[in-house]
Amino acid sequence: MNIQAEQQDIIEQPIYNFIKQVMPMTLTNGNNALDQAQQETDNMVYAKQILDQYFPLSHGSHQDVCSYVVYYNQLLAFFANGQQSGLAQPRQFVAFTGHKCEPSTILMKNNGFHLEISLAAKGKHEICDLAGIEDVQVEAALMTIVSRESTPASRSWTSLISGQVDHRNKQFTAKDGEPYEL
Repeated sequence: MNIQAEQQDIIEQPIYNFIKQVMPMTLTNGNNALDQAQQETDNMVYAKQILDQYFPLSHGSHQDVCSYVVYYNQLLAFFANGQQSGLAQPRQFVAFTGHKCEPSTILMKNNGFHLEISLAAKGKHEICDLAGIEDVQVEAALMTIVSRESTPASRSWTSLISGQVDHRNKQFTAKDGEPYEL
């Protein structure tokens, strides 16, 4: 096997394994809105389990978070009892949109994979989610080895809540204040 093929296997295998593990449960084609709402609630629980597994807090669970803020370039999660926690690996927080006190989105990165948490104070999932999480999307970038460099062949975002795929580029503010674009 040549070196380019080996490099491609090294890059693509973790992507495949990660996406395979985090693919959302398929929404049922239920006959009523209650079935779909229950499925979305189940998917929210699943999405938070993914957050706990790949982006754990130093203590506590994403299941119990009431709000997220950016404080001195770190992500802090606040709980109902007034306690707070940062990420177990603070470097996983890379960017956000909105205001530091009330971010609209939070972007995290783990082994080259991005995960975006969309927050809305009055979001559609607020009833079942204390933190106001509206969606959790995982970025899938299929990489192609060209010469000695990797270039994205395609990029998409898959919602862990609805299962929908989004092919838009996204812009964020890095935690140091610089633009961060995907």
